[in-house]
Amino acid sequence: MEENLNMSPRLFIVTNAEQKKQLLPTESITDESTLALKQDIIHYVTEDGIPLKGVLYYPVNFNPLKKYPMVVHIYQIQNGKSNRYLTPGYHNPDALDIRTLLEKGYFVLLPDTLPGTAGAGLAALECVDKALDLVSRNSSIDMRKVGLIGHSFGGYETNFIATHSRRFATYISGAGISDIIRSYYSYNYHFPGPYYWQYETGIFQMQSYAENRSAYLKNNPILYVENVNAPVLLWTGKQDENVPWDQTMEFFMGLRRYNKQAIALFYPNGRHALSTISEEKKDLHRKVLEWWDYFLKGKKNIPWIDNK
Repeated sequence: MEENLNMSPRLFIVTNAEQKKQLLPTESITDESTLALKQDIIHYVTEDGIPLKGVLYYPVNFNPLKKYPMVVHIYQIQNGKSNRYLTPGYHNPDALDIRTLLEKGYFVLLPDTLPGTAGAGLAALECVDKALDLVSRNSSIDMRKVGLIGHSFGGYETNFIATHSRRFATYISGAGISDIIRSYYSYNYHFPGPYYWQYETGIFQMQSYAENRSAYLKNNPILYVENVNAPVLLWTGKQDENVPWDQTMEFFMGLRRYNKQAIALFYPNGRHALSTISEEKKDLHRKVLEWWDYFLKGKKNIPWIDNK
């Protein structure tokens, strides 16, 4: 299989003896509209001295004289996605449909994030700030109309950044942890096993709670929920055995306690990710696009948002 940003996937058969590729045209579809897609690669270095990248996609029919809103997606290292074909539709993971966003007139930024010595949340905030500083030099991006989205660990990062940043006009967080201390001492039924290994040697890289108590307090979103200053859309599946759905409920309750603008979507049949063939996934896809349009483009009269 071969693909990149400007070429839809093409399927070849390769014979070991001759090492020749033969295109299978009946299995290959040409999408000529991809030829108009454009991206930039940005480079930055973390406070720990680690070089990272970000992928900035341009809106379709980009006009350098216009201003465009931007959606930022976070989840660890993402620069490898720069060579992927962008398929539009609700079947994309993490409720991130890059192709449709580009067609609707958005920039999309995928910055790399990496846990650091300060803790996973603070490190993500630092990485995102560095990426935003770089792309803000592009005069076509309306930096007043920027949204942040993440799912799973990216949802945790989104929750934390929402409590510490004033650079975003809105947030979307899916199946994200809100209380890392409660999570540390819980059991993960998805893997299965105790959750603390993910914090000590897994994705968080934060040692044990006993060894690094202050970092857990400083990187715990729920402890700073009163500081959120932009609307938040939360979503989760109630059958999630990886990040329990009540972590989303907890963050939602915190937001509502301090009169923040927030909506939470609880999908009864959803697991950690919603099934791509489900009506729940279609509903989430529609609502995510409507949320962006509402808060980043000023589109009103969307009942499920207006009536909350």
